[in-house]
Amino acid sequence: MKLLPLLLLTAVLCLGACRPQPRVGAVAVEHGSVQTERLARHWKRPDFDFLDQDAQPFRYSQMDGRVWVVDFFYTTCPGPCPALSSRLSELHRRFAANPSVGFLSISSNPEKDRPEVLKLYADKFGADARWRFLTGDKAQIFSVANQGFKMGLTEGSADGEPVTHSTRLLLIDAEGWVRGFYEGAGEGSEDASNRLVADIETLSKGAK
Repeated sequence: MKLLPLLLLTAVLCLGACRPQPRVGAVAVEHGSVQTERLARHWKRPDFDFLDQDAQPFRYSQMDGRVWVVDFFYTTCPGPCPALSSRLSELHRRFAANPSVGFLSISSNPEKDRPEVLKLYADKFGADARWRFLTGDKAQIFSVANQGFKMGLTEGSADGEPVTHSTRLLLIDAEGWVRGFYEGAGEGSEDASNRLVADIETLSKGAK
């Protein structure tokens, strides 16, 4: 008779282990129950040196003094990337009159997403100088994503796509601190976008 409760407990634990776990810092953004963590300083942005869609160098130090929204994507992604880029495009338009807010989209497939490819993609979404699309050394990009921003990026996937990447948007303040994670595509992204707008407005008040 004691075997059944044990089996049930094992099943519950297995289900919990299979469920995606929230990343550090995502709790306050994704779930409003931990209000003290909202806009907490989590960790500093990583160092990097990439190229933008105009084949111009873009270094991490160019982020100083502005609030940034960052995502990882690739131009041939058939799944969430178009929705993710559309979400950023909405934010880009919303803050068009605020020069202290910038946007970075970093390609997770840099071998194919060269500057000229990124330029066409950027034009498709109406990007201007406030929205940079970046490419560069593949190893550095993976390091920046996984160790720097802590945004899971893995090579290859079960459906044959070249990479698997997070669909979250990162918010970074004018001093280079990661301040929050927000779902950028799919279920919950609309509410997350509303929170992101409010948090951008809060942080940009003290930006240049």
